[in-house]
Amino acid sequence: MTGDKAAKTAIAGGATSLLTLRRILLVTGLLVSGAVTWMLLWTGDTYRNFAVETLNNSVSGTVNFFVGSRVAADYADKITPIANEWSRLGSLVKSYQENDQTRMKAELDILSNAREVVQGDINLIDAIAYDQDFNQLATSKANLGSSATDDADVKAFLTGRDKGEARKPASFMWTTPEGRPVFSLILPVGGFRAVGYLEVITDPLPTLAGIGKVLGGNFQILDKSGAVLFESLEDGAADEGGVALPATEDAQEGIAAPESGTSEGAKDSISATHRAAVDVAISDGRGGIWAEAVFDRDISDFYAQTDDLRTLSIEILIGVLLAAWIAGWVLLRTTVFRNLRAFARAMTSISEGDTNVSLPQVGSDEIGEMKKALIALRSSVRQALILQNMVEHTPTMTALITPDGDVGYLNASAQDYVGGTASTVSGDFLELGTDFQSRLSNPDNLPFTEIIRNKRDYLEILAAPVRDKDNALLGTMLAWNAVTEREESKIAVTEMMAEVARVAQSVTEQSEGLLELASELTDQSQNTVQQSGGALDVSREAASNTQNVATAVEELSSSIAEINRQATEASDVTGRAQKEAEESQRNIGSLEKASSEIGSIIDLINDIAHRTKLLSLNATIEAERAGELGKGFAVVANEVKSLADQTASATGQIGDLTTAIQQEVQKAAQSISTVGDVIHQVNDIQSTITHSVDEQRRATSEISENVQRIAEGAGSMDEMIRFVNEGALGTGRNAQDLNTASHQLSEMARNLSDRMREFSERMKLT
Repeated sequence: MTGDKAAKTAIAGGATSLLTLRRILLVTGLLVSGAVTWMLLWTGDTYRNFAVETLNNSVSGTVNFFVGSRVAADYADKITPIANEWSRLGSLVKSYQENDQTRMKAELDILSNAREVVQGDINLIDAIAYDQDFNQLATSKANLGSSATDDADVKAFLTGRDKGEARKPASFMWTTPEGRPVFSLILPVGGFRAVGYLEVITDPLPTLAGIGKVLGGNFQILDKSGAVLFESLEDGAADEGGVALPATEDAQEGIAAPESGTSEGAKDSISATHRAAVDVAISDGRGGIWAEAVFDRDISDFYAQTDDLRTLSIEILIGVLLAAWIAGWVLLRTTVFRNLRAFARAMTSISEGDTNVSLPQVGSDEIGEMKKALIALRSSVRQALILQNMVEHTPTMTALITPDGDVGYLNASAQDYVGGTASTVSGDFLELGTDFQSRLSNPDNLPFTEIIRNKRDYLEILAAPVRDKDNALLGTMLAWNAVTEREESKIAVTEMMAEVARVAQSVTEQSEGLLELASELTDQSQNTVQQSGGALDVSREAASNTQNVATAVEELSSSIAEINRQATEASDVTGRAQKEAEESQRNIGSLEKASSEIGSIIDLINDIAHRTKLLSLNATIEAERAGELGKGFAVVANEVKSLADQTASATGQIGDLTTAIQQEVQKAAQSISTVGDVIHQVNDIQSTITHSVDEQRRATSEISENVQRIAEGAGSMDEMIRFVNEGALGTGRNAQDLNTASHQLSEMARNLSDRMREFSERMKLT
């Protein structure tokens, strides 16, 4: 990896080194425990608030039901008979009939002094007189300033009734502009024959006395300014009227603030308890709001029960969490952590090179996946170690060059060759120059293979890129072998092949010369045969003449001239025969010398073949040591060995033929030497004959003796010439054999030259 990538990896590793599995599980457990505890507390508080809110909502409905029941039903039933009596008073009816509003007002004031009002059964607020169209005629001196008919819907309802409905009383719950809830009962004045209508406005709040005790809390009705118009406490006390209440501290929490008008003891009691306050809007029965009420009650028991329940839940949760922590810790320690420690020990052993380490038995969960991954890692590490050992101990010298040009790795062979380690040698540790280093650093030049010579050796170099799974260049693998001996052997083999080619050419030339010499020897032997044949004829003729001389001495005179002439011719023939024999002897000597030279050449070829065989054997050994790179050279070495064996075989055949030629040449030389001696003797005899013929003139008495010697000499010469003839024929046959052997030697030399040429071309190709 590059430097930036390594730095980022190191920074990331340092940042995450504190997040161990134990700490993660501990933090996770604490967070989960805290979250569960907080959830329990939040759920308890939420449930309690929900319960309080539900209770408050139920209280709102209950209050509306009680108020509606007490006011709209019970209170209306209570005051209707009284109001009917008031509406039937004769004086009031007469004031309506006379339309005397002053008297009508006075009659309305009298109602405030009625017995029911004085006794407190009815809290009369105001009374208002209307005509039949509900136009206001008069009001009591209280003059509230408002009425139920101020509502357009109410007035429309009243004016829209038929006569039968108009004779019935109508009750309305409504609120004054100041926010005071009141009750109006509208009745026809005059009974069946209504002359107008009377509205009796009363305060119905006293009828709500005891509602606080019934509902189990403090019930208050407030006006718009917040003043307490009515209060019913849960202890049964009731009060109508009062001072304004302070604003509640937190209405959502359902805890009402203590009243400013309460005593210090009440404040302490309220502060020590939990009270739920709810604002209740009391309906007027027509979709409007009749009164604003506040209801608060003591929910300390509910809070105590919920606190006890929460405490119990927390205790149970603590017990469950403690049991879960203990069980989780035991399970994690006996399963996860034990397996992780076993995996860690296994990975440590694998990192130390022990790929036979055993792994713990696990299930098919994530730990099982880790085991599968670790098994794959073990196999990969085993394969990597095998490859590392192969690379480390291979005789091929191997190095890794980083993209920056530094040496990242050297195997043992490379360290021995360069005399150092990867941390102690420089980038150009092979001393091949900057151009070679630039080629290694450029991925476009990779891969390549070539043979380069440095100051020490010939190096066969292979350079190939090393990439990761993302095809990013990690470096360059440089493998080399010192092939000095191979290259020098190749040079020596090349030189040897050139020398063998020259020797083969020389053998070819010598064989061609030998072939010419054999041809000349054949021709000379044929001439010798012819000359010896002529000599044989002459000797036979001389013998015949000698016999004729013996039988006819009288012809001596005439025959001497003929004998002299024949002797002269015989002398000439024998002289030529002697010259030819000497020439044949010299040729035989040259042939013996050429045969000796051929033997020397054959010894040289045998020596070269033996050396070639040794070189091929050494090359085969070096090729085996070189491994894959030496396979091609092993084929060449085997071919060289085959050629050496063929050359040795051919030279052995040539040596055998040359030995046979030498033996035949020696025989021919001996025969020719004998022929020469015989011819020399014939020449001497011819000289003697010549002298004898010359002496015939001086000593005729010695003719018979001389003729006898000539007859004997002629017989001997006949035998000698016959022997020479037979020797010449043998020499001809030997010359023919030499000619055939020379042809074979020339063909073998030519084949050797062709094979060496082919071998040289194959060596050049390799």
